[in-house]
Amino acid sequence: MKAPKENRESPGLWSMLLSVLAAFFGVQTQRNYQRDFASGRFWPYAVLGIVMALSFVGLVYLLVALVLAQ
Repeated sequence: MKAPKENRESPGLWSMLLSVLAAFFGVQTQRNYQRDFASGRFWPYAVLGIVMALSFVGLVYLLVALVLAQ
């Protein structure tokens, strides 16, 4: 029985962005979860997560400021 080949090719920016977005909603598939952790790279996901979190906070702030200005 052959051992499965490990796919150490890192995912592209779009795949990482979708993975971080799925993590925000908690709907990541097991296959994508394994792919992300098999790449062995933490920092791109961390940076994307921080950028998305700051963007979300900024968007909420702008929406609240817009509503309060009315």
